[in-house]
Order: sequence, then structure tokens, then C-alpha cells
Amino acid sequence: MLVDPRKRYNIFYNNNYYYNQEQIRKRKEEEERIAAQNEFLHRSLRGSLKLQALESKPQGAINDAYEDEASETRSEAPVEEKERVHLAYGYEFEALMVAHDGVASTLPPDSTSPPPQVELGPSPIPNSRYSNEDNIKIIRIEKTTEPLGATVRNEGDAVVIGRVVRGGAAEKSGLLHEGDEILEVNGIEMRGKSVNAVCDILKDMEGSLTILIIPASQSRTHMSRDMVLHVRALFDYDPEDDMYIPCRELGISFRKGDVLHVISQEDTNWWQAYREGEEDQTLAGLIPSLSFQHQRESVRLATEERMTKPSKKSSTLLCGTTSKKKKKKGAYDEGGYPMYSNDDYDTEEILTYEEVSLYYPRADKKRPIVLIGPPDIGRHELRKRLMENSERFAAAIPHTSRPRKESEVDGQDYHFISRGQFEADILSRKFVEHGEYEKAYYGTSLDAIRSVVISGKICVLNLHPQSLKILRTSDLKPYVVFVAPPNLENLKIKKDRLGESYKEEDLVDIIDKAREMENKYGHFFDMIIINNDTERAYHDLLCEINSLEREPQVVVPILCGKYTVIGVTPNVAYVSMVWNLRSS
Repeated sequence: MLVDPRKRYNIFYNNNYYYNQEQIRKRKEEEERIAAQNEFLHRSLRGSLKLQALESKPQGAINDAYEDEASETRSEAPVEEKERVHLAYGYEFEALMVAHDGVASTLPPDSTSPPPQVELGPSPIPNSRYSNEDNIKIIRIEKTTEPLGATVRNEGDAVVIGRVVRGGAAEKSGLLHEGDEILEVNGIEMRGKSVNAVCDILKDMEGSLTILIIPASQSRTHMSRDMVLHVRALFDYDPEDDMYIPCRELGISFRKGDVLHVISQEDTNWWQAYREGEEDQTLAGLIPSLSFQHQRESVRLATEERMTKPSKKSSTLLCGTTSKKKKKKGAYDEGGYPMYSNDDYDTEEILTYEEVSLYYPRADKKRPIVLIGPPDIGRHELRKRLMENSERFAAAIPHTSRPRKESEVDGQDYHFISRGQFEADILSRKFVEHGEYEKAYYGTSLDAIRSVVISGKICVLNLHPQSLKILRTSDLKPYVVFVAPPNLENLKIKKDRLGESYKEEDLVDIIDKAREMENKYGHFFDMIIINNDTERAYHDLLCEINSLEREPQVVVPILCGKYTVIGVTPNVAYVSMVWNLRSS
């Protein structure tokens, strides 16, 4: 039975109309669901032209000239489009887009250079002399104005990657590692060339570098980026004067007292670090490691000692006499028991680095102020001026073993203890400094200083510089101020202005002692005041004390964490601890 083509068109049109209405309703529901996810899917590909083309459903043209088979073929097209749209809006595709956006967000926004390419397997260069080598890796890196950040060394005829510096192009690419052998660079053979020759070749190359390498047999375990060691340098360093540094261009200079942030200790001889305030630099610098610096300083001191030590004469042995080393008499060993004195810390210390942390001021814990300096330079006058404000500053009450006088109050004038107790406290290292006068001990204890700190006041101390090593290994975090004299002419003018008589040799002796103190203990000083005018020196000191109560400071962290050696003497190892910013 034949059907009128116009009726067949109407039936098809009505069915298609209701079908489209149902599709519109479903699409609105789908769009509402998708709109709620737009904030989460920031950079999805849903707005791309391809997906928009899939989302729009072309109706096509109805041509009644086609046979029934043609209409069946057309009816299959919307089903395929629906499947593609369903896949595009499915959870699996959304998860893929989220993963894509997450990876893209980790890339630097201003990164315009193409990523380095790496190919594994045999060399694709047909004429390569290393085509028979196994495990060849070909790396392509775009060389920009930034240095590659890698050093090389010779192992026989081979040119090997010595280290990969943090922040350089080699480290960012992740393709070059310590121990990799460089075979060719842009077709130039590297085997048999010296380190200087390799550096000269690479220096003149620009653009794309094709590097043939043999990867290291074992990949080294890299230090976590979060493990940063913060140290203060206790010596001056200039890489231009260092004949042992592997690459002078990568070395960074620093002065005594500079804070360095060590980001890599993988090399036992050369650390990678940034200077304080220069962390935004792309490439880290090389500094001598603690062990390497200590080792070569030990060699230098031993060499100097051999050069200055007089040789023994054979006649002393023939006559039967022996050379006995004179024993240094301790200052407080009259009781015949082992005691420590200031001289125990006078052995020459090999200074390297001191681990530090950032300390935030606390209202209930004021840092003690320690005044160091040569005699007759005005330390006592400065301390007296500070102590006039008794509500803010206080002195530590000393201990003594002498009998108490009737007019004296225990705990107010002195802490009176027995001689035996005093000696026991000396052995327990409870005193910052101590001495003996008229067969009685006198000393300043850590507990006395701590009592002032607990009271909420600032403890002001005048100490000998030898006492700093004991005080700084406590939990008191002292702030050390070195009161230095001016030059000889200004020192004379100051004495004349104050109406004080003097001898020029005495003034020279003051300046020499100050210079000796600074050379020997200068790494302990937090501030240096040149006391040319006492009033001005007092205001400078007071201004610095005020800032200590407001601003964070770099201190040696004590009693928190793990011990690490920072400096070694022939008899004593001084330690600090791995810093913890939150616990400081």
C-alpha cells in the first residue's frame, strides 16, 4: 500500500518535533548541572569549537526523493552525536580535564621556551661513532641566557657531570644527573677533552643543544627541597681566591656574619646555597662544606705550626735532658680538683658555620644584653645608664662562698653558698664566669640570669669574652654588644674632653686589646658600638634594645632538635641544633 509522501512527511515531522522537545528539556537539565561545575573546572576544554560543534545538533534537510534506506541512514547520525556529547560531559572526561588543569597549573606562566626533549635507545644519528654503544641517551635542551647549571669533571678520558646546581636549566629539565658521561655536544666529541676545553666549547654554543650521554649506572638519592639548612658564616670567603672550587663562576662570596640558606648538601665538599636576601635568584651558588672547610683549615694551621715550631737539637738528647711541656696553671685549681676555667676555651677554634634560626620576640622572655669590650672603654658607664631604669633592666645577683655580713641580705646582695657547693656547681657548669678573691669564690650563674629573665626584665651583664661560649650554649639567647674604642686620635680627644689623664701607651694597649678581642671572638658579636661619645653610644644601644622587642632576629637554636657539629677545637666540639622555626 502506497502512502502519500506529504502524509509521510507530516508523520516524520511530528515525531521529530516531540523528539526535539524532549532533547531540549534534557539539555537544559544537563546545562544546569554543568553550570554548577564551571567554577571548579577553570580551564576545561568545554568551550572549544569542537565541543560546541558536537553540542549543536544539525537537523539536516528532508528530501523525499531518497529511498527508505536513506532515511534509516540519517536516523543513525543523531545517535552517534548523542554518544559523543555524552562522553564529553561524562565524569571520566571531566576527571581528565581536572587532571590536565592540575598539571598545567604547576607550570610557570611565563614559560615560553619549549620543553627539553629526550630520546632513549640507540643513537638515531647514522654517522655517530657511538652507534654501537648501549644505553645511549640523546637530550635536546634549548640554551638561553641562563647558565646550564652543571659542572663537569674528568674521569680518565671521560667527561662526566660533576654536579647539577639547583635552579639551573639542567636541574629543571631533569635530564642531566651527576655521574652522566657526556659523549657529544652538537656532534663535537667530548672524550679526551679537558674540563676547560669543554667549558670553552659550551660557552660559545647557543640555541638548541643536542647532547649524547651515557647515564650514570646508579641514580643518587636527592635531598628533599624542604630540608634547608640555615647557617651563619664564621669566616670570610671569596671564590676568586679559592684554587679548589670546581667552578669560580658558580661560587658565591660572603663575609663573616652573613646568613646562608643551604639547599643541597649532597656533595661532601661543596654545598649549594643562597645568601640571605638573594633567594629569588634562579641559580644557587657553591660554598665550601663544613667538613671541607674544617679539613683545609686544619691543614693550614698544622703547616703554620710546623713552620714556626723550633727544631729539637740533638744535644738535648745526648745530655739526657728531656723537653717537658710546661703545664698551664689554671686560674682556680688551688683546691687540687679538676675545674674548668676561661683558659679551657682559649684553644684555637676552627671556625666554619653556625646553624641559626629565626627568633620572634616574646613579651615574657627578654634577651639578656651582654656588654663586651676592653677595659676603660665605657662599658660600666653604659650599663649604669641602662640600670637607671630599674623597671625595665636588672642585674644578675652573683654567688659567693664567703660568709655573709650582718648588713647583707641573702638573695639580694649575694647568693651565699658553701665552698663545697660552689665547687660542685663549677663542675656542673652552672656558672657563666667565676673567680677567686681572698680565698672566696665569686661568680655569675646561669640560674641568676634566668631569674631576671623570668621576672620580665632585661638582664644587663658585663662579661669577659671567654664567657660567651658558655652563655650562648644555654637557652637564654643573649644579645652580645661589643663596645669598641675609636682610633687613637679620637680616643685622645675623648679623654681630654672628659678631663682624664692618660698615657699614650695605655691608649694603644686598649686599641690592641680591642682588636685582639674582635679577631678572636668577633663571630659572637651581634652589634658593635664605637664609643666615641658615651651619650650617643647609650642612645644607639637603647635604640637597638627597643628593636629587639619588636623585630625577629637570627639566633642560635638551643634545646630543640638534633645536634650538628658547627666548629671543632683540638679538645672541644661545639654544637648547635637543627632549627625549628615554630619551636624557637
